[in-house]
Parts: sequence; C-alpha cells; structure tokens
Amino acid sequence: MSGKSKYHDLSRNTLLFTISSFGSKIISFLLVPLYTHVLSTTDYGTVDLMTTTVQLLIPILTINIQDAVLRFALDKECDEEEVIGEALKIITISSVLLAVILFIIGKSSILKIDDQYLYFLFFSFVFGTTNNCFSMYLRARNKVSILTIGGLMNTVLTCGLNIVLLLCVKMGVTGYLVANVAGTGIVSIFMLFAGNIYKEAKLRNTNHLLKVMIPYSLPLVVNSLAWWVNNASDRYILTFFCGAAINGIYAVAYKIPTILSTVQSVFYSAWSISAIIEFDKDDKDGFIGNVYTMYSSASYLGCTVLLVFNIFIARILYSNDFFVAWKYVPFLLVGTVFNGIALFEGCIFTAVKKTKDVSITTIMGTLVNTLLNFTLIPVIGATGAALATMVGYSSIWIIRTLQLRKIVRLKVNWRVQIESSILLVVQAVLAMTDQFYWIQVIPTCILLIIQRNNVFKVVRVLWSKLFKH
Repeated sequence: MSGKSKYHDLSRNTLLFTISSFGSKIISFLLVPLYTHVLSTTDYGTVDLMTTTVQLLIPILTINIQDAVLRFALDKECDEEEVIGEALKIITISSVLLAVILFIIGKSSILKIDDQYLYFLFFSFVFGTTNNCFSMYLRARNKVSILTIGGLMNTVLTCGLNIVLLLCVKMGVTGYLVANVAGTGIVSIFMLFAGNIYKEAKLRNTNHLLKVMIPYSLPLVVNSLAWWVNNASDRYILTFFCGAAINGIYAVAYKIPTILSTVQSVFYSAWSISAIIEFDKDDKDGFIGNVYTMYSSASYLGCTVLLVFNIFIARILYSNDFFVAWKYVPFLLVGTVFNGIALFEGCIFTAVKKTKDVSITTIMGTLVNTLLNFTLIPVIGATGAALATMVGYSSIWIIRTLQLRKIVRLKVNWRVQIESSILLVVQAVLAMTDQFYWIQVIPTCILLIIQRNNVFKVVRVLWSKLFKH
C-alpha cells in the first residue's frame, strides 16, 4: 500500500472513531458536575469500586477473547464469521459462570453486597463483553460507520437517562447504575442487528479456531490483569487505608485525565488496525515512526495545557467536597501520557503476535506500581496513589520502548521524547501546590520550543484534514 494511502486510511478511521467513541467517552467527563452534586463521596466511591470490579472480571472470564477477534478477523487465513462465532461461545459460557457465582454470593453471607450492585455487576459484564466483542468484529469488517452511530446512540442514551433518573426521578445511586448499564446494553443490541452479526456469526461445533485464538489471547489476560492492577489497585488500597470517601474524591480526580485519555483511545482504536495491516519491521517509508512522533507529541502538548488549566477546570467540574481532587490530577495526567504511548507500542507487539512480551512488560510496571501504592498511600494518601500510578505507567513505557528496537526500526528523535517527559514530570510537581502553581508555565514554554517542529506538523495535518476541499 502506498504511503499516502496508509495515512489516508489511518486518518479516515481516526475520524470515524472520533465520532463513535468521543461522545460516549467524554460523556463521563461532562456528567461529573451532576454526579458530584447528586451523589455523596461514599456512594461515588462504592460505585467506582463496582465498575472497577467489572473491568477485572471481563478479561478473566472471557480469556480476553475480544482482542483475538480483531487480530484473527483481519487474518486472511481465517474465516471472520467463524471467529465471531467462537468468541460468542466463550462470552456465553463466561456469563453463565458469573451468574452462578453472583447467585451464590447473593444467597449466602460470604460478602455483604446489596442486590442492586450484584445486578449491576452481571449486566455490566454481559453488555460490556458483547459490546467489546462486536466492536472488534465490526472494525475488522470495516463497518466503522455502524460503530459511529452506536457511539452517538450511547452518548444520547447515557446522558438522557442520567439526567432523568438522577434529577427528575431522583433515584440516586440506583439511577446512576441503571442509566450506565442501559446505554451500553441498547447499543450492543443495535450492533448485533445493524452489523448483521446475528446472521454472520457461525456457531459450529469445531474447535480448530479456538486452538489458535486462545494461545494468542491467553497472555493478554495477564496483560489485562496487570493493566487493571495499574489502573485500579490504588482504588482498593486507598479505600483500605483511607476509606471510601477519599476513594470517591480520588476517582473524580481521574475525570480531567479522561479528557486526554479519550483522545488517545480514539486514535488507538484506528491505530490498532493500521499496526496490523501496515506493519513493516524496517519502517522503510517512516510511516510507523512518523505516526509515533505525532501521537506522542500531541499527548505531551495536550497534557501540558491541561496541567496549566487544571484548577480552572476543577472549579467547573468538582462540586462541594470533591474540589480537593485537583491536587491529585497532575501525576495522573502525566501517567496518562505514558500509558497512551505504551498502548501505542503494544499494538506493534500484537501485530507480530508477541503477546507474551506485552504481558511481561505490563507485569513489570504493575509490580512497581503496587509496591509504591503500599509504600506511599499510608504516608501521603491519595497523592501517593497518583504518584505510584505515574511511575508504574512510565516504567511500562520505558521497558517497551527498549524492547521495541528488536521488532521495528523506528525513525524517532528519542532525545526530544526524553526531554519532553522530564519537563512534564517537573511541571506536574509544580502544578500540585498553590504557591508555585503558575511557575509551571515555564516548563510548558520550554516544551513547546522543544516540540516546535512536531507542533507545526500536527497543526498542518489537522488543518489539511479539517479544511481541505
């Protein structure tokens, strides 16, 4: 494929995923003022733990089969309709297993959990797994337009139901749970029929595909668990040492980094396809290196701007007791940058089916994060959790970058990458205190100077895509 065609396909997919994903992801950011106004810090902290638990259960019970759906549905040697059929078998079995487990928990006194949370866990799991699986299949079949419509539907439904159930009906935490489950569920049903998945899925009594899909996806279970620990272990440890109320405040602090991670995840969705289709170990035309540079530069610049306006944004988003969450945002923002670049590199590993290497690098970063959580949280609370998260993500990025040299020859100016990373960490430290808050503008200016060539390149690309006739 020609160089222009590569960039065109990546740009087109990025645009479509922006429309499909941006709305549904940013909705969690826009609804923060509503949540912090209606829910208590304890309620929000409890709900956050339930959502985090679902994120843990999905990769374990489904053996991360959704990632195998994308990889093998794009493989010319596999029948994509059989691929989705095998994945649906795994999802059905895992859903039944979870139903049995939750039934036992509900009828016994093993864990004292309100029934509404058990229902939330089950339906979030079922709709979450089917949504992920259908999305991967539709990507592979180049039916991104259906994902676009589904994303818009999810945005409207989730937002509308939250407003009605929380403000009008005043259902409190129950309304929050129903609104967020219903949006995902309806969109999953839409994709099932609009994408003709119900017709195309071949449910045959054959295991030949599973014999290659499972060895691919199984290491990614470990990888997903490690990412989960990186993302969520701080919530549990923080709750244990400091209580659910502090965890609720800390969970809200993640909402500003969500602005950056949303943009990253949109591009990541498009890149996960291009990385598989366009992989070239020598990167002869510089496609992978150029995309890497532009993506990382955009992440650095987005982070430095959000750091400068952190308190301003927090005054808009965080109500009442939640406002103090602004202090935990800086380290989480910088961690989001490292996380996004590490995920970008992970796509290159999976393109060559080196899923074990992906898992190993994530585990190493997770160990760093967990050890720091237990060390820092008892001493400095939520600030320690944020710092541990940043260091954990940076560890994964550094290790993957070093190992990436064995897979592809990237044409990247690593000096600029390292200097930019150091400046962001310095800025984050300055942004955490009232006394030195505005001094952080200095590292921002230096970062812009260092990244000036990349800034112009990113602006030119965006200008040509937005205003080219």
